[in-house]
Amino acid sequence: MESMNKRFANQHQFKNRQPAGEKMMFSFIENGRKWSRVRGTLLTLILVPTFSCAQMPCEELSKDGKITIEMDMGEMRQPFEEIRQSLPTLEKSSDEEMALIMRSMGDNYYWRHDPKEGGSEAGVLILAHGTNGPNDDLLYEDMKPLSKTYLTGISFGMSMMTSKHISCGLNDLQASGAETIYVVPLTESPFNTLISQWRYAFGLEENYSYAEIEKISRTNVHFLEPIMDNYYARKIVYDHALEISSDASNEIVLLVAHGPIKSDDNASLLKSMTNISEYVKQEAGFYDVIPISLQDDAAREVRAKNVEMLREIVATNTIEGRQALIVTNLMSSGIIQARLKDDLAGLEFTFNEKGLVEHPDFVTWISKTVSDLRP
Repeated sequence: MESMNKRFANQHQFKNRQPAGEKMMFSFIENGRKWSRVRGTLLTLILVPTFSCAQMPCEELSKDGKITIEMDMGEMRQPFEEIRQSLPTLEKSSDEEMALIMRSMGDNYYWRHDPKEGGSEAGVLILAHGTNGPNDDLLYEDMKPLSKTYLTGISFGMSMMTSKHISCGLNDLQASGAETIYVVPLTESPFNTLISQWRYAFGLEENYSYAEIEKISRTNVHFLEPIMDNYYARKIVYDHALEISSDASNEIVLLVAHGPIKSDDNASLLKSMTNISEYVKQEAGFYDVIPISLQDDAAREVRAKNVEMLREIVATNTIEGRQALIVTNLMSSGIIQARLKDDLAGLEFTFNEKGLVEHPDFVTWISKTVSDLRP
């Protein structure tokens, strides 16, 4: 088994590349009826407007501090073909099926924390995948400590069809007094379609990863790189593994990621995850720690092969008398964790479903990064 584990780990020694770079959320109006469903060394770039675009004015903040972006069916259908060409899992979906999928995802929206008493010249805008459900509420609370120092808010949504929820967030923070805004993308790495789409909106990527959206023209905005294999990411994963450990030397830890679509991006992600895995193994004394990328949005056969590999490692170690522990580098807990449990049905394992943002050190990472960047 040790040779199998080492063989698998060796597959993760990939050549890195420069960074190029998880729910769709909208509300729709059809036949007069409104449809909605409840349901991270850092690079900083100062963005100076290089293009201009007419963006519709933002709505007023609601009583609970939100601005929700609504799209009618006509607006929603326009990017369907681009999305089909961008995502293998949707390439054969009809317009009707696409509409149902989009409708089920909820809203792109901005949610502001109560302004810091006395104001601040610095703002922090979090970009989050979002679910339009309880996990959004949890993330809002998890990020709230930042509002004691900075003007803060969260733009929830994949920006598949619009970037207006991000523009409105920037506008609100600037109107509240923020002269400089630090944009923090909640994603485990720069190697995925989500952050590529966000970067495209800011003019940091040449091509969109889902569909064409409004470009964001703002000055004095710093776009941070994701947490990747930063010290705080390693420490958080280490802590989450220890929470479910009872006999480290007789346990194997599987560090599981959502993963990107493209194979070269996946290789770069696995190299970063290997750095985290080696830290956790050395510090805790586990028998082994292995990174695995599900490539959750890739073609079905690609994901299925990764799941088969994961199941083989869990099953073989169980037979040899070792306990399998599962942790992730996902931002939050929810749908991917539930799917992963289904993937491992019938096997023996212990799973810590917590996301990185649920650990207090995630806010520490943001605070330290922003503080280091401020003049």
